[in-house]
Amino acid sequence: MIIAFFDFDGTITRGDSFALFLKFILGKKFYIKVLANIHILAGYKLGLIDNNRAKEHFLKACLGGMSESFLKKKCDEFVDTLLNFCKKSALEKINWHINNGHEVVMVSASFEEYLRPLCNRLGISLFATTMEVKDSIITGNFAKTNCYGIQKEIRIKEKYDLSKYEKIYAYGDTRGDREMLALASENLAFFRVFS
Repeated sequence: MIIAFFDFDGTITRGDSFALFLKFILGKKFYIKVLANIHILAGYKLGLIDNNRAKEHFLKACLGGMSESFLKKKCDEFVDTLLNFCKKSALEKINWHINNGHEVVMVSASFEEYLRPLCNRLGISLFATTMEVKDSIITGNFAKTNCYGIQKEIRIKEKYDLSKYEKIYAYGDTRGDREMLALASENLAFFRVFS
């Protein structure tokens, strides 16, 4: 058996999918939200605020209070935009793995809600960060820990017994992928290979 793990943002895509999704769902209001929370963005860029805190802050500011049904509708509508945001070379590699009978898993800190329709279309599995929902409303919190760094390794190992795989491929582009890349078989960890 052979399995391939792919990070999403920056590895498969040409940029940040969460910002793209927020622009899609909020329209011009996205820029108002960014300006109102510029201090959080600046803190993140300067390394004063970590990835988890900044991301959850923007989730709450932009989508907190939204109905789950409206969000799902927008996520389904977003799939074509998201597919067009993907690098052709990365999609070709995913298809190469699928065509060779390999299991393919996207492992992303981005949100499952808008990645799930894409993964369904591609025919691959998914581990991602999920939004908390209470009484059918998006709270703006994570449902569980952000799928980043060590969490990627934890989620993979919870689901897969990697000792059963003949070859393990891994593709990533940032320090948040290090632990996942370390799971790959010798010479099958690929860092920033798609353009």
